[in-house]
Amino acid sequence: MRINTIHNNQLIFLGTAGGRFTVFNQLRKSGGIWFKLNDKLFAIDPGPGALVESIKHKLLPNQLSGIFLSHRHLDHSADINSVIESMTEGGHKKRGVVIAPQDATETDPVILRYNRKNYDLINTKEFSSYNLDGIKIETQCRHRHTVETYGGIFAEKFAYIPDTSYFEELPVLYKADIVIANVVFCHKKAGFKHMNSDDIYRFLDVYKPKKFIITHFGLSFLKEKPWEIAKEISDKTGCDVTAAYDGMVIDL
Repeated sequence: MRINTIHNNQLIFLGTAGGRFTVFNQLRKSGGIWFKLNDKLFAIDPGPGALVESIKHKLLPNQLSGIFLSHRHLDHSADINSVIESMTEGGHKKRGVVIAPQDATETDPVILRYNRKNYDLINTKEFSSYNLDGIKIETQCRHRHTVETYGGIFAEKFAYIPDTSYFEELPVLYKADIVIANVVFCHKKAGFKHMNSDDIYRFLDVYKPKKFIITHFGLSFLKEKPWEIAKEISDKTGCDVTAAYDGMVIDL
C-alpha cells in the first residue's frame, strides 16, 4: 500500500471508518483527520490507531500544535491520550492545545487528567472562536447526537461536520470552500442520530461548496460503495462530491 504524506496547506484522512463494526473490526482505518497549515500540524478526532497511522504517514505527533475533539465516543477519541502523550513528549514538554467538550473531559472523561498540566485544555462552547497557534477555529451549535458534540470551521478553509442528525441550519452554519461531513449510513436508519446520503442532497439544495467530502462510513454504507454514491450525488447536484478513502490527501 502506498503511504501518503502531507505538506503545508494540506489535510489527510488517517481513517474513514464510522460505526462500531467498521471501526472495531478495522475494515477501514480510524485515525481521524490531520492537517497542516502555516507549517503547523493539527489533529481532529484521533480515534483508534491514530498514533500508529500518523507516524506511518510521517506526521510526528510531537510536532502537533493542537487537537480538536468533537465528542467522546471511542471511534473519535480512543487514541487521544496516546497522541497527547506524544505531543508533550511523555509529559516532559509543555506543548499544544486540546479543544474538547466538557462532556469528554469532566462528565465521562476520555481524556486522562494526569497529564493535563502539560498542555492547554479548552472546553468547547457553542458559537465560539478559538486560536490554536495562529489557526482560527469557529464552533457552531451543539449537534443533535447522543453526547455533547461540536463541529467547526477551520481557518476559513474547511468545515467539519461530525456526528449528528441532520437539521435545517447545517448548510447555513457550515459554509466553507471544503465541507467534510460524517455520513455513517447510506439510507436513513430509524433510532440513530447520524446523517445519511439523502441528507447530503438537502444540504446541497441550500449551499454548494467547491468540494463536499463524505467520510466516517458504517458497514452498511461500505457495502453500497460510497464512491459510487458520491458520483451519483455529484451528477445530480452539479457539486463536486467525493467519498474519502484512507490516506486521501486534499489541498487547502
